[in-house]
Amino acid sequence: MSFAIDALRALKASWRLIGLDKQGIRNFDLSEKAFWTSFKAFFLVAPLYLYSSVMGARLSIPPQEEPSLFGTLALLALLWVLWPWMMIYISQQVGAGRKYVRYIIAYNWTSVFIVAAIIPVLVLRQFGIAGPGLAALLSLVVIGWSLFIRWFVARHGLEVNAPVAAALVAGDLALSIAGSALV
Repeated sequence: MSFAIDALRALKASWRLIGLDKQGIRNFDLSEKAFWTSFKAFFLVAPLYLYSSVMGARLSIPPQEEPSLFGTLALLALLWVLWPWMMIYISQQVGAGRKYVRYIIAYNWTSVFIVAAIIPVLVLRQFGIAGPGLAALLSLVVIGWSLFIRWFVARHGLEVNAPVAAALVAGDLALSIAGSALV
């Protein structure tokens, strides 16, 4: 299968998860090839991530210095492999080691929608349709939604209880914040 066909299938399964259909997790190909292919979602996420990083800096009040494109991509690449690597150990510790592959596949592919979710807010702000206050409020809504989706994927991908899923999201968020401080 080509990457495009694999990606469409995985994005369709991700869309079901985004729609809070926990059965969407069963629509992912769980083969070893699909596991490694899920890391190619990076190439769909990267342009969205770069745009949101640059526009976020430009549109902040006061405007911030635009991040280095190389530094931003390096951070994304680091986080793209670091969290899955850490989850090898963590998933075993929470009794979900057998669900690790399924979780990472879902995590990687849902990242496309999670990163894309902030783009409309930035576009509305960029073109003056949304002022700074409304854009900030919408951004908070998107962040809250993103954290919830991460929780939902952890909860149903790893089949862990709600507090464990919340702890995993908190760990992922802390890793992202720590990584962002480096750039």
